[in-house]
Amino acid sequence: MPRFPRLSLRSVLIGINLVVLLLPVAGIQLMRLYESALVRQTESALIAQGAFIAAFYRSLVLEQGTQNWDALSRPLDATAPAWRNGDWLPQPPTLDLASSPTLEPFPDGMPGPDAEPFAGRVGVRLEPVLKDAQLVTLAGIRVVDPWGVIVASTGNDVGQSIEHGEEVAMALYGRATSRIRRKDDITEVTALDSISRNSSIRVFVASPIVLHERLIGAVLLSRTPPSIVQALYGKRWLLLQGFLLLVGIVLIMSILTFRLIARPISRLANQAELITTGEISASETLSSPESVKPRTTEVARLQEAITNMAMTLEQRANYLQDFSRHVSHEFKTPIASIRGAIEVLEDHGANMDENQRVRFFENIAADAERLQRLTERLTELTRAELRQGQLTRVDLAAVVHTVAESFHDLRVLPRNFEDVHCRGDEAVIRAVLETLFENALQHEATEISVWPSVDAGTLRVHVQDNGAGISPSNREQIFEPFFTTARERGGTGLGLTIARALLRQVEGDITLNADNGPTTFCLELQPG
Repeated sequence: MPRFPRLSLRSVLIGINLVVLLLPVAGIQLMRLYESALVRQTESALIAQGAFIAAFYRSLVLEQGTQNWDALSRPLDATAPAWRNGDWLPQPPTLDLASSPTLEPFPDGMPGPDAEPFAGRVGVRLEPVLKDAQLVTLAGIRVVDPWGVIVASTGNDVGQSIEHGEEVAMALYGRATSRIRRKDDITEVTALDSISRNSSIRVFVASPIVLHERLIGAVLLSRTPPSIVQALYGKRWLLLQGFLLLVGIVLIMSILTFRLIARPISRLANQAELITTGEISASETLSSPESVKPRTTEVARLQEAITNMAMTLEQRANYLQDFSRHVSHEFKTPIASIRGAIEVLEDHGANMDENQRVRFFENIAADAERLQRLTERLTELTRAELRQGQLTRVDLAAVVHTVAESFHDLRVLPRNFEDVHCRGDEAVIRAVLETLFENALQHEATEISVWPSVDAGTLRVHVQDNGAGISPSNREQIFEPFFTTARERGGTGLGLTIARALLRQVEGDITLNADNGPTTFCLELQPG
């Protein structure tokens, strides 16, 4: 009993497609890259807003018309970028959840010195604009003077110092900075389409405000990035369309897979079961409507292999059935004769004269000898069919010469065997030639001609005798087991059957000439 239950191929394919279908859904939940994209999207928006606020702040400062820059500004850090009018200064987003640390919440403002009066006047004009813009951007905005004191804010912290904040400190040195900080107050959002964001982090962006290569202030912006759930909800219709498209693709793939793989294999299994139970034959499967060749190469090869195997097994079974019938018939006749002779001897042996008893015993001995010959030939046939010939390079001239020397009553005439070799088994070829020479003697032959020829990559050895020949009615049966015209001379009808079996084990065959001329056998061999 299998340890685990077997699954149908259809179930496996459907399961695989469902896994493929669920992978994107599961991937979205674990996709840290998408969350980082949301953070960078928020950072980019804050950078753009900061650039506009810095530009507006500079325009307000220029309206004041003052030239006392040393008192109203501070020098840039020597390692800061060279801020020059007319230069392009892009600020690409840099935050990444995988590499950027998450800092503690931004520190609260602290009491500090009074803001520079000039910066305070600019901040008073700027603050209404910031609060008006916040209604759209929803970002927290604070503008500080060159010493970190807030001069304009969307909150209620004007006059406090935030110079101790890392982002502001870096901006006051002339460096734009972005940071991720943990939120100290997380808004509980129940509606996915709410303007509030329930993420646990907040993005901070600080940019210096530079005029005439002097630092005149900095702007700090902050915004909570959208959570993955809120971002997906915002694209719910697009995701739904993608999901439906994916479901449709999976269904189409499942149908195609079933039609191209599962159904042909199921059909093959049904045909194999019918062949096993004997309801149909292997040849009938080729002509049945269910035998349509599959469209996939592997399944088509599998169907062809199963059909060929079934036909081979069916032919083998038919052969064994006919062979068993022939064996039974061949053994039944001598056994019946022996039993009859024994019964006669038992009943009337005492009243027979010596000559009669000897004749009965001779009949018994002859039938027993025939049974022995049949047994030996059957053993040889079995060995021939199970033999695995060793394919080597064989010198045909030497083999023909060796066989010819053992038949003194035949005149063997080999022709054109100079440097003719084949790929086969020397013992097999010798045994086949001996069988043909013996058959020729039984049919009153006195001379045998042997010669080779090559045609279409096949080496043929022709063996022709001058015996009585084979009648047209017997030509179709000479290779069948137990067929013989020399039964009274001890023939078993297995010689040519054994010869063909031996040759087929070394990738060869034997045939008989089609015309009614002199008997000519042809051994088909592989050239060597």
